[in-house]
Amino acid sequence: MMKKLNSLHTFSFLLLILGLSSCQNSNKEETEKQVQDSTASKKTVAASTEPHQYGGWYCPDNFGFVPVDIQKLKEVPVVADRLPTKEELKESKSLIDVDLMKYPDARVLKMDLPRVARVNAELLGMHELVIVIQAIVVQKDTVVGYRFVNGGNGSSRIGEVTFLSNEEVSALGSQPFYYNKTVYKASVKEIWNTIRKTDFFKQLGKKFNKQDFFAKEWDAQAHTNMSLDSKDEKAEGSIGMVFGNYYMQIDYNRNGFHYSEKLLMIENQDDKTTQVFFASGPFPKDYDKKKEEFDKWLEAVKKMSEGPY
Repeated sequence: MMKKLNSLHTFSFLLLILGLSSCQNSNKEETEKQVQDSTASKKTVAASTEPHQYGGWYCPDNFGFVPVDIQKLKEVPVVADRLPTKEELKESKSLIDVDLMKYPDARVLKMDLPRVARVNAELLGMHELVIVIQAIVVQKDTVVGYRFVNGGNGSSRIGEVTFLSNEEVSALGSQPFYYNKTVYKASVKEIWNTIRKTDFFKQLGKKFNKQDFFAKEWDAQAHTNMSLDSKDEKAEGSIGMVFGNYYMQIDYNRNGFHYSEKLLMIENQDDKTTQVFFASGPFPKDYDKKKEEFDKWLEAVKKMSEGPY
């Protein structure tokens, strides 16, 4: 289920990665559980004084919310003028399902959505772009739910985001991301033992001085953090097994420009397949070139990992 944090300003990168639990596909699981809980509840209950926990979700690995170019907001589904239905939550049209039994006074904050905003990424000393798709008022708190432009979702109190004007969004120009989701007929171990031999992983190992980690054979217990602080670039990352899924995320601050790389592998041991998600960007320039490079890389990894091992 979604990991809930009190504030996006209080965590370290490692804590975030370890706190992912099973964000992937969490909307469906969370919704189904809440439907069962609501059915089992009495039809009328007194308003609860229990503090709500709706602000502070961080699920960057939930690719039910795919990367989005901020110039293509018309492609982003939202439910802005009312609370969402269960079906709309499942379809990623909204994010937060408020328990009206506990918080009967909860309501939407009517505003023009979706909207581009920034949330503070304190560790990198910059503000990360997000697309706000929901705004609700609970216990006099206003909470926003958003999708990260590089995939995944999160939520925070409204004071923790800064909305961009239409002029500011236009000035940023197109921000396309590379995104690929493919099912491999291979295990995570087989994929790792292929991908570690590629130039992409060799370059990561060299960049972060982690050559031994990126070159060694599969070890489900292996985990490493990555950090870089140079004149023109800062970066923080982590890679390893997280609650049964293999996940890598690296965030770069390149003189104020936020670039990221995410890799998620979810293995299905029943049919011996693995879903592989990869997102990278944005690429305001040379997107087609980068897409071609990543396509070739992933096609080669798939072919080699599925072949004789």
